[in-house]
Amino acid sequence: MAGANEKTATERPFDEAELANRLAAARAAMDGPGIDLFLVTDPNDIYYLSGARELAGRMQMALLVPGHGEIAFSGRAVDAVAYTAHTGSEHCFSYRDHEAPEGAIARGVTEMAGASARVGYNAANLSSAMLEKFKAVLPNADFVDATRLIWDLMAIKSDAELAHMRAAGRINTIALDRALAAIAPGVSDNHVAAELIAGMLENGSHPTTPFMLASGPRTAVVHATYNDRKLERDDIVHFEFSAARFWYTAPLMRTATLGKPHPEAVRLHDGALAAVEAALATIREGVTSGEVDAAANAALEKLGIRQWHYHRTGYMVGVASIATWGLGHIGALREDDPLVLRENMTFHLPMVLFKPGAVGAGLSETVRVTRDGVEVLTGYPTRELIAL
Repeated sequence: MAGANEKTATERPFDEAELANRLAAARAAMDGPGIDLFLVTDPNDIYYLSGARELAGRMQMALLVPGHGEIAFSGRAVDAVAYTAHTGSEHCFSYRDHEAPEGAIARGVTEMAGASARVGYNAANLSSAMLEKFKAVLPNADFVDATRLIWDLMAIKSDAELAHMRAAGRINTIALDRALAAIAPGVSDNHVAAELIAGMLENGSHPTTPFMLASGPRTAVVHATYNDRKLERDDIVHFEFSAARFWYTAPLMRTATLGKPHPEAVRLHDGALAAVEAALATIREGVTSGEVDAAANAALEKLGIRQWHYHRTGYMVGVASIATWGLGHIGALREDDPLVLRENMTFHLPMVLFKPGAVGAGLSETVRVTRDGVEVLTGYPTRELIAL
């Protein structure tokens, strides 16, 4: 981007060559369907292509990617300020809060590609109502559903992206150890959460997404988290969280027991461990998502606890919004899924089992697919039920 070095006001998560390679790959993908300009409307996808972040995603915005020439941003005026600060580019079509976003975006499309351009868009994150507004202000444009165009690029991580994910994994280990050290009878789970957060932030995490930290009976509730509950002797404490480096994550799940573990927690955790190990032994380039899921569930079936596993074996992770670290819309390890795994795809394997009314327990790893196996990016020193 011209003038980036002079105008960029924030740290750059990637160098110019990295971003240029992504843009070139996106343009190559646009050539096939003959797309003149692609509207990138998801904040994660905008970040991936431009490095721009901290954008107010609830208001309509778009990164305008033409077949050649400089890309541009269209969004609220305040977000255009952030875009320039992060990218160094002032090529923006902004609108004020009292103005309709489709007008600014249409101006950008017309100026950059013409009023009758063939315009690609992602149907999964552009509402049908907004698409109709675009069509009304650009009546001669041809709108093309190209939902997976950017996603298929994001699925394969670069060395720079993997470096950020490994860094997040290292921070997770430090933060979890700090949180575990805070666990004791009578301590609030809010205090344990505070120690976990402090462990992440003090060791280099950027803003994190909401996370799960459940204790005692609350571990039997899917996605339960801290609620100012006082810990009791023999409680199970379950963590699922991730630090972030430049918005890249490597989620980690572990379960600890404060004293004598609940017998069902031991049973469920043993099954979760067997399922994770089966998935790790199956993952490699060339296998399908469904094959990995089948291997994990076969391990649960063998132990007679398949009924307590309610969800997919894993989902893609990498760049994350503040709302969630999951990229399951890009790829997931689930029953009969035909996705063929490729080197440098990255997945979180959250194998947690819930017995309603009793307890829940589990563990996870975040992994990188390699040609002949996996690289574990989380690297916590044990997968066993952690005794405190």
